[in-house]
Amino acid sequence: MDAEKTGRFIAELRGELGLTQRELAEKIGVTDKAVSKWERGRGFPDVAILETLSKELGVSIAELISGERATPETAAEQSNSALVETLLYVKRMSRKIVGTLIIIFGACLLGSPLVFAGFYLPLYVMGIIVTAGGIFMLVSKKSFANWGFPKIALEGISLAALASAIFLEIQPNGVVMWWWTPPDIESKYTLHSYFDMLPFGYGIFPPFITAMLTVAVTVFSVIVMLLDKRFAKPRNALFVCIIVAVVISVCPVLYGVGSVTMTGVLITLALVISAAFRAAANAR
Repeated sequence: MDAEKTGRFIAELRGELGLTQRELAEKIGVTDKAVSKWERGRGFPDVAILETLSKELGVSIAELISGERATPETAAEQSNSALVETLLYVKRMSRKIVGTLIIIFGACLLGSPLVFAGFYLPLYVMGIIVTAGGIFMLVSKKSFANWGFPKIALEGISLAALASAIFLEIQPNGVVMWWWTPPDIESKYTLHSYFDMLPFGYGIFPPFITAMLTVAVTVFSVIVMLLDKRFAKPRNALFVCIIVAVVISVCPVLYGVGSVTMTGVLITLALVISAAFRAAANAR
């Protein structure tokens, strides 16, 4: 996709229709700043609004992506090219999102010894490696599924992320339990690990379920790595299980913002990274 070429094309079509940037923006549900950014070649319309934008401008999606009107001779070729470019754009955006999450997770690992009130050299080392990996993902022009890493390496990274999640779940400050106190006394709370049954007994279910599911998924991951490459269903099932663990891990927010800890955030990020590299391994 040539953002500058598409931007000039959008400006040209908008001028032919006699629309201002604000008027076009209102028709497609974005801000006039977004339209201005497109026309200056500083950005590209989101894939989700390409259809609406193309209808308002009176051109096809393929023409919009290619930045020029199609002729009967070039229509088919232009459509195929637009489809390929759209898929590549979606892949690039997905890589940027995952890369950003990995960098955030790495930065949290680097600062986690302060949270755990101790010095954990392995966390520092892991934080440096994870952050570097996230940065590499952002600057790389290739999908991380196609970096040339062996599938076993991608699966190993996914497994390492699961192991880090279990390490974090063992920490004694992952779950917050608020205790009832009289109105004239300051609220009290206690901290527990994800494996502690006390919060579970008081109706705080997500942490313990997340911990058990993480352990199960880790064991399942080891088994899957030992299976023959021809069996794809177990690997797909493993990816689904990790996603389920991610969803359950964010459920503590339902108990209130005060129930969310830095450890819990790190656990969710570790599971997200595991899912990302599991998806990359499955795609190989």
